[in-house]
Amino acid sequence: MSDLLNDEAVVLYGDVLRLTDAIGGRADRTIREASGLGGSEFEVLLRLARHPERRTTGARLAEDLSFTSGGLTRLITRMEEAGLITRRPHPEDRRATLLEATPQGYEALERALAAHVPQMTADLMEPLTPVERLILRELVTKLLVHSARGPVRVPVEP
Repeated sequence: MSDLLNDEAVVLYGDVLRLTDAIGGRADRTIREASGLGGSEFEVLLRLARHPERRTTGARLAEDLSFTSGGLTRLITRMEEAGLITRRPHPEDRRATLLEATPQGYEALERALAAHVPQMTADLMEPLTPVERLILRELVTKLLVHSARGPVRVPVEP
């Protein structure tokens, strides 16, 4: 068999996928049970909450989430019908609309985070020492900087 079968990068990639699948599946179930949100709905609300003024355009949100515009449009429509988000006219660009979470959307996000954070802490933080956490964060950020997506942008509190 080919030497590439056990290539270090292939094996590491497989382990990253296994870890993502194991933790991600539990996270999706926890979020849904706590809030009724699906994973994509949770991510939309989380990204909106992190944006300056807690709102943004659909184009920017699609870029943040690596969604196609059509896929995001369908998701936004479902979320708007469910009362989780609202569309408002953009004050400076008549062609664009701003998306923002409704109070109901923020309540669902809070319930999701209240269940999600302890689970992520148990799965990702507790098995590691403080130094290992810093190293993991540095390594993941370094890999994401070299990817098409880039790392998550967390706003700095004033």
